[in-house]
Amino acid sequence: MIAVDTNVLIRYLLQPVDSQNPPWQTQKAVLTIDSAEKVFLSDIVLAETEWVMEAVFNLTRNDIHPVFYELAASTRFLFEDWEALQRALMDYKTYPKVDLSDCLIARRAHNNGAETLYTFESNRKLGALPIVTTLTVRH
Repeated sequence: MIAVDTNVLIRYLLQPVDSQNPPWQTQKAVLTIDSAEKVFLSDIVLAETEWVMEAVFNLTRNDIHPVFYELAASTRFLFEDWEALQRALMDYKTYPKVDLSDCLIARRAHNNGAETLYTFESNRKLGALPIVTTLTVRH
């Protein structure tokens, strides 16, 4: 088994070729991942990948979700908590203002026994998830 960093996964998934992504990097990323029997992807790599796809490559949630769903469905890739990832992907699709990283945080907390995840984020973002309680000032 191998593990890859965000920059390798991005080049594997999107295969960008430009001044910041020379062809050899994309080729090396594809060769490295395709030749591995198993590839471990941490939650942090997944969260960073979603952010880069959105912020740098201007992809929409509708572009990103199927890519992550396909990764999660592949037997080649291993994750910190596959069940939490599956549920986080459902949340990511259901709650359009919640980032994948926040969905992973909530689902990993739940899978580890947390009944509630407290945040200061609004009910339109992380606070929208059922397990989450937004802390507010009481008047």
